[in-house]
Amino acid sequence: MSVAHPQAMAVGDGIFRIPCPFDVDGVVHLYYIEAPEPALIDTGVATTPHAQLALALRGVGLDLASVQHILTTHGHWDHMGGHAAMRAIAPHATIHVHPADAYLLDRLEAHTFGYITYMPRALGDAQELASVTSKIAENIVVPVRADNLVLDSNTISLGGGRAVRAVHVPGHSRGSIAYYLEDAKTLFTGDAIQGMGGGPGRLPLVFDDARAYRATVLRVANLAPDRLCLGHAFHGLPGGSGTDPVRQGPVARTFLEESGQAAKAVEEAMRRALANGDPGFIAAARIVLAALADDLGVARDQEGLNRRAIPTLHAFYREQVGAPPPV
Repeated sequence: MSVAHPQAMAVGDGIFRIPCPFDVDGVVHLYYIEAPEPALIDTGVATTPHAQLALALRGVGLDLASVQHILTTHGHWDHMGGHAAMRAIAPHATIHVHPADAYLLDRLEAHTFGYITYMPRALGDAQELASVTSKIAENIVVPVRADNLVLDSNTISLGGGRAVRAVHVPGHSRGSIAYYLEDAKTLFTGDAIQGMGGGPGRLPLVFDDARAYRATVLRVANLAPDRLCLGHAFHGLPGGSGTDPVRQGPVARTFLEESGQAAKAVEEAMRRALANGDPGFIAAARIVLAALADDLGVARDQEGLNRRAIPTLHAFYREQVGAPPPV
């Protein structure tokens, strides 16, 4: 029986969104930009280009092999796992990535000892750590050569007067880059800004730098793009901007406000939890989650924790106490 492939959906201004399922319940949203030198925003996991992207684009008369620029928003597995497959499909395409995330294209251990394993490491969950490590090994192919190390404010020409400008947006990862398509006032943000995160009761995933994440939200709000193209269907606050991965006009502005409010609420709750000294990360996490359950509707399990929120809580905890990442 054939498996239905995702459809390429026209966003406007020569932009197509392709929602690509991965893992058990994940969906990453990739974007194709029509231009004399077509661009692809991220590549999904290892199987995404062949199994999903090529067919989806063919359905709207586009050829994945025509891609000339692979614009990497950040080096996490669900956004760069398909880079090697894309190199085979479009061998002349230039892979762009920020220097701070380039190491994630080089070796598997950068993932299995990094961000994606912060939750099981912080909780001391050896079984979950083994499961995550195995999943990552199955879904990315490394090493992949980065052709162009993109810095903040660099401009990448797509030909015909069409260009994207790089905007460094760290926090979720150190080398997160958003790409601003000037003529369409559209910003492709990857996972740099997340509202309330990827589902009800969650928090935005901030792996590397809580302070930088808050600064990123403010910087993008000041940039005031007309359209935000997100890497996932991030949730806004209840009754707010919704879950559309493409937020436009007033809805985009609302989403940015919600993202700032959520990050501020986590920061303030962590400050209160540590006001009388450091009780240790797990105890601080329970205190913060109890406060956020009331303030933002964040879910908790029977142990008073939220496993999906652990990396974010640890990032905000590290900011206050100067602890290292989970080991």
